[in-house]
Amino acid sequence: GPLQRGDAVLEFMDNTYQSDLPIQNVSEADLFNLWCVGNTGSKLVDAGMRQLWKEGWMPRRMRLLAAACLVEGLGLDWRLGRDWFEHTLVDHDPAINEAMWQNAGLSGVDPFYAGIIWEQSPNGQEEIDYVNKWSNEPLIWPSPLKPYSSMEPPSQILDDAEARRNALRERGIYKAARIVSNAGVRVAWEGLTTNSSVKTGEVIGSGLIPIEELKI
Repeated sequence: GPLQRGDAVLEFMDNTYQSDLPIQNVSEADLFNLWCVGNTGSKLVDAGMRQLWKEGWMPRRMRLLAAACLVEGLGLDWRLGRDWFEHTLVDHDPAINEAMWQNAGLSGVDPFYAGIIWEQSPNGQEEIDYVNKWSNEPLIWPSPLKPYSSMEPPSQILDDAEARRNALRERGIYKAARIVSNAGVRVAWEGLTTNSSVKTGEVIGSGLIPIEELKI
């Protein structure tokens, strides 16, 4: 039937974010809260998340790193990130936010940054200054999140980052996501000029590979 908000573009690509290397002794809720307050151990991700809370905005590069951290690093559902960005971004756009988080979840139409090294160190003086500014910026957190801002993040988050990427590669998840992207998958929304037989919400293929011939 028609796609609803939060549906993956392709059903068989959903749930690919789940990690083969779960972080031990920490609940998914705790991991998500650590991510929200910018306390994952990744300097760039954490600086971006702290800026997001303070200003309701963060640079595009930090958004990509933060999304990859949540999905590929922490093994959490991309919908959590989508909803947090919707809650915090002053420039929130429902269509863009939904599409970009589907991409982060490796179930969208253009997962162009799949496999990005989200835990990378700051690159150049500008990013060093950015991290220094936001890591030292005093912030006021809601009571449920406040304890996570001072909690020691599990070392496994960073220690196993590359191993998690390798696991996704070995499972063929990155390859499958890019095959979907190369197929030029699109979704027919109301008002789209297309073949009259295509109904609103149906997935259509407009690229080199017909949708029915996709082999994952």
